Amino acid sequence: MVQDVEVWKQVFQESIREVKPWHTWTLTPDKSLRPNVFMPGWMQYQQFTFARFWCSSCFRSWASAQVLVLFHMHWNEEKSRGQVKMRVFAQKCRKCSQPQFEVPQFTQENISRILKNLVFRILKKCYREGFQLMEETPTIQDVFLEGPHDSDNCEACLQGFCTRSPQTTSLSTWTPRAKSIHEVEKGAKSRPLSEDVYSCVNQNHMHKSLIICYCCLILIVMVVVIVIKTTK
Repeated sequence: MVQDVEVWKQVFQESIREVKPWHTWTLTPDKSLRPNVFMPGWMQYQQFTFARFWCSSCFRSWASAQVLVLFHMHWNEEKSRGQVKMRVFAQKCRKCSQPQFEVPQFTQENISRILKNLVFRILKKCYREGFQLMEETPTIQDVFLEGPHDSDNCEACLQGFCTRSPQTTSLSTWTPRAKSIHEVEKGAKSRPLSEDVYSCVNQNHMHKSLIICYCCLILIVMVVVIVIKTTK
């Protein structure tokens, strides 16, 4: 991670200056960060993402789509200064007998996507901006992964922070999104058949009742007209 710190800092500065050029923000790594544990006035954003690992012992490489990236952020409105602390959780090689935690390596594109999500979170939480519904930008997974997450060698799992799947956690740490047309249609199609039949029966019954009432009304009018003509 050491060699990537400057990349993260540079991309973050470029992203935050696009939206807040007159404010000062800093990003620093902090290995002591823990999810949901922070000082008053601080806020949190976390994302499970895709990255690659290289074992420093056997030089084996592997990929994971459940790499936890944790951010804690604080905004001082009086000084127009903001701070972001960041922690990336490591993983161990499962082939080595005494493996050490290895720091993940991210592509430039995925770093940009992760920090884009972070900046939007800052706008929403610190500046009360960006209230429109917006989905989190997913990172790019360049390989197909099979099998379950290797929780026995995941630093976040071993510390009790990686208990959910990436999809579930990602949604829980981001703003709720509006249902798409596809989801609405899917919800409508998933209703029990009995509900649809019952609805159709009710509609047909109402239509028949209206027709009967209309015919009765016409009949009454005709009777009244005939009576009036006969009495003249």
